[in-house]
Amino acid sequence: MEKDNKGKRDVAGLHQGLVEQLVRVGNIRTTAVEAAFRAVPRHIFLPELSAEEVYRDEAIATKFLNGSAISSSSQPAIMAIMLEQLELQPGQRVLEIG
Repeated sequence: MEKDNKGKRDVAGLHQGLVEQLVRVGNIRTTAVEAAFRAVPRHIFLPELSAEEVYRDEAIATKFLNGSAISSSSQPAIMAIMLEQLELQPGQRVLEIG
């Protein structure tokens, strides 16, 4: 299994654990959104962080200007809620800019 360089915990396990948490609390309600969350690993977009940091249900600031965050990786729960509300159909795509 894939492991991250900083944390030594199982990246896939952390990823799937976050998805299971989002399902358990009701942020993910449909199989389509669950499949999307399981298919897209968050850590590839945040390579400078440990898997433990990446797979928390938290927004992560990714760019700063004069000490203020100006860009972020959105909180997974918020992404799940937004995707569920969109009621996407097969073939549709989403670009989320955080």
